[in-house]
Amino acid sequence: MSNHIEPANPETREEHTNHAEVVVGGQEEDTVQKDKKQFLTGQDVYNDAELDAEEEDEGRVKGPKKRGIFAVTDGMGKCFRYMIPPGGYVASAFTLGSATLGTGILGLPAAFNSMGLITSILILLVIVVFTIFSLWLMARCADATGLRTYAEISEAILGYWPSVLISVFLVFFCLGTDVSYVISIGDLLTPIFDDDSVPKFLRTKQGNRLIVSMIWLVCIYPLCLLKSIDSLRHVSTFAVLAVAFFCICILVNCIEHLRSEGMRDDVFFFNTGNQAIVGLGSLLFACLVQMNAFEIYHQMNNPSPRRMVHVSCLGLGTCGIFYFTSGIFGYIRFGSTVIDSILLEYQPREDKEMWVSYFGMVIKLCVGFILHQIPIRDSFYHYMGWDVYRMKWWKNCIYCTIFSVIVLIAGLFIPSINIVLGLVGSLCGGFVGLIYPPLMVMYCGNWSLKTAGIVEYVAMYILLLIGIVGCVFGTAASIYGVV
Repeated sequence: MSNHIEPANPETREEHTNHAEVVVGGQEEDTVQKDKKQFLTGQDVYNDAELDAEEEDEGRVKGPKKRGIFAVTDGMGKCFRYMIPPGGYVASAFTLGSATLGTGILGLPAAFNSMGLITSILILLVIVVFTIFSLWLMARCADATGLRTYAEISEAILGYWPSVLISVFLVFFCLGTDVSYVISIGDLLTPIFDDDSVPKFLRTKQGNRLIVSMIWLVCIYPLCLLKSIDSLRHVSTFAVLAVAFFCICILVNCIEHLRSEGMRDDVFFFNTGNQAIVGLGSLLFACLVQMNAFEIYHQMNNPSPRRMVHVSCLGLGTCGIFYFTSGIFGYIRFGSTVIDSILLEYQPREDKEMWVSYFGMVIKLCVGFILHQIPIRDSFYHYMGWDVYRMKWWKNCIYCTIFSVIVLIAGLFIPSINIVLGLVGSLCGGFVGLIYPPLMVMYCGNWSLKTAGIVEYVAMYILLLIGIVGCVFGTAASIYGVV
């Protein structure tokens, strides 16, 4: 495929690259360049000296110097900005890993139960490696086109209708993922409220739905209204740390069980038949972090495909450790009894450490919900011809509210997380995360065995094959498991 396909709408791309070059009312050139970069990246572009100068000026004009608790919080904000700067490696990697880290971990022990211990480890390792490869391919597409969303890049390379198809898969994947987060929050609350000291209503399904709705209203909904994904870098970092603590609790609980009870008899290294394929969707889902890849790429400092590889290795490497810890030790601890979310297997009332980890997982699930609202919003806004960074706040608020409420209602009434993970991970995630990236690079132009090299050429087709197998067999097995 050596043919070069021009963007379907060159005027749109020209608008993205040249928009801020017009000087209005004698505005200075450096200010225009800042506006241009802010338009392209969606974040403020100032150095530390300018920020300090602005803060000092605001202090002189608006009021006295901050004291007491306000000075403390202001100092903490500066400290966080220093440790986790916007667009840095840590911020980008943690935001990337936060996409499916929570729910993906919760479903892995059940997936290991379906596929067998050794089979799951090998397949998960392959998926992690090729996920990093697919993120590199996506960064190349973003770098070549200069665009920032799935819909824009797809339309520029493939045309209008293929971009619509990709957007449909993307939206359904993100909707399904957000539904799984709502279900997981309900699963978190089930063992916590399962006690005679808790009011009877809160132990019912209706009471569970009420508490989940309150958590959505207080913790999730306000953050869904943010325009920039980089605004979540601090809470994303905390969310990843919460998942790390949860995995440590799983590891410690498993070791304590092995010391007291020994190895379970219902732990198998390999499984065969349809049961072994049922867990494939959950494994694919755990590594599908591509949904926010373009947004993260454009908000990185000095974005480049090589830098994206470094961020991907850090993010997926961290996630991989959590995945293997949760899957291996969660399965060894509960064996064939774990068939749904691992949250349902613990009783936090009897374990103080697990109680703390459950609280941290609530924060993580809230962050994951928000991260998957952004691609839904961007796809819708693209076809409506809107720019999220230019539209009025109340208008963005209305549509984000509609998307979020729809997901909340679906999550409250779908019974099992594995139903969502299997179908969404195999069908939508396999296509968007594994089939889409290599096709984009192939059709960008000037791609062939001679220009790409034998390693990249073979890896591209292996990635396509993994995506096709995941979509076809994973979806069929998931439907079989539900029926």
